[in-house]
Amino acid sequence: MSSAGRRTSAQLWLRRAIQLAPNDALKDRAAQDLRYVRAQNPWSTSYTFSIAPSSNINNGSRNETSELFDLPFEFELGGEARALSGVEFLTGLRTQYRVVSNSRKRTDLLLGLSHRTYTLSDEAKKIAPDVDGSDFATSSIYVGLQENYALSSGKAQLGWDFGIGRTWYGGDPLFDYTRIGASFRRAAGPRGLLDLSLRREGQDGQNGRDDATIWTARVGYGMALGNGDRLLLSLGGTDSRSDGDYLDYTQREIAARYSLAKPVGPAQLDFGLSYSDKRHDESSLTSDGRQEHSVQATVTAALPELDFYGFIPTLTFNAERTEANIDLYETETYGVQLGIRSAF
Repeated sequence: MSSAGRRTSAQLWLRRAIQLAPNDALKDRAAQDLRYVRAQNPWSTSYTFSIAPSSNINNGSRNETSELFDLPFEFELGGEARALSGVEFLTGLRTQYRVVSNSRKRTDLLLGLSHRTYTLSDEAKKIAPDVDGSDFATSSIYVGLQENYALSSGKAQLGWDFGIGRTWYGGDPLFDYTRIGASFRRAAGPRGLLDLSLRREGQDGQNGRDDATIWTARVGYGMALGNGDRLLLSLGGTDSRSDGDYLDYTQREIAARYSLAKPVGPAQLDFGLSYSDKRHDESSLTSDGRQEHSVQATVTAALPELDFYGFIPTLTFNAERTEANIDLYETETYGVQLGIRSAF
């Protein structure tokens, strides 16, 4: 079936073979065949689906009042300015077609779709009775091209990508964008990988939203430890320029992720921690500009014993807190995300 060119349907049949295999040996053989067929298939498609109850679906303020406009008293915050609890539903699709593939170069065409919507809790409906969860819904579509080149050393890879897309908010167009980026990866020692990237995004605002030009740079280093655990460290920076003060800012972020090789009970665990500093030189709400400091922690548990046709459920626990010089932008979010990912 695979040699006849029907590699996509072959992957579906191999997932069925994995599910119905009478023993571990046959299951491992089918999984090995699946990896081989997938590597040969020029089409690669991934689907995303998750459900995530959250204490703050709209990134609203954790405070009930806030000082604004440098006035010596506080304004009461209500409606969607407050943190609203509810449930997030996310669906997405990403597909790519390999146009060129050889020992030195790979070229892929890309297409991506995503939609994120919400339902409000009864408590949130009391705080904001005129608001619906779909008011915060976001959708996006993009098409693009990416190329990767193996350098002569054999230990490094250089790449670039280009894409165009559109994002909607609350059902209305929010902005169109063009994005171009470059990346460099190199083996660092027997177990490490250095990853550098630089990206520019130009946003064309719709329905009164301001335009923005956003530069993003990132340095990452990942390594496998002697016990099989994996550690990833990254440092990133963003510079956004716009006539709108809410889009004109600089941001720095440092993050770490640690993945355990051995399961803890039935779960494969992954831990994440990040800190970011965001600064707006100007703000329409105060003469002192706007500064935010955020800390986020995540724990993800994958449950391989619940494998179904090569897919396993994941649970991610998330906690995030933002301190700001403007009470309106001080947030606190706790959530649990239930998702599905491929086991292979």
